[in-house]
Amino acid sequence: MTKKHEKTNDTPDKEASHASEMDLLKDQFFRLQAEYANFKRRTDEERSQVYEMGARDVLSGVVKVLDDFELALRNANDLESFKKGMEMIYANIISTGEEFGLERIKTAGEQFDPTRHEALLTEESDKKPQTILEELQSGYEVKGKVIRTAKVKVAR
Repeated sequence: MTKKHEKTNDTPDKEASHASEMDLLKDQFFRLQAEYANFKRRTDEERSQVYEMGARDVLSGVVKVLDDFELALRNANDLESFKKGMEMIYANIISTGEEFGLERIKTAGEQFDPTRHEALLTEESDKKPQTILEELQSGYEVKGKVIRTAKVKVAR
């Protein structure tokens, strides 16, 4: 048995009301779509500005180090002045890193932690197994996040 299309009992007022409601919903949809596009553009711009500010801050620290390098190179003939210049550069790099939350990972005498240390060598020792005996290369973290593991020698 097939159904014939039945006419709805919608009056012209109801149809007009539905059309008006549909127009309102379309308008709201287009406004939300535009708001989202504006929000996305603004957040992209803000993210770019934050990145640029961070890069500017880091690079201003690098410029200080470059100044020290230039000074050290000018005094390369005087070994004592050159050495002092290299010490200044090292101190400046450490200081600049600390300004951005850089911390050296503790090693000697600590228990080996594979999330913070990389064992390159093991050695028989009277120390407790898995105790770090020697740091071979420094490791660093920024605000608790490891950016490079410390390379170490560990007791067996």
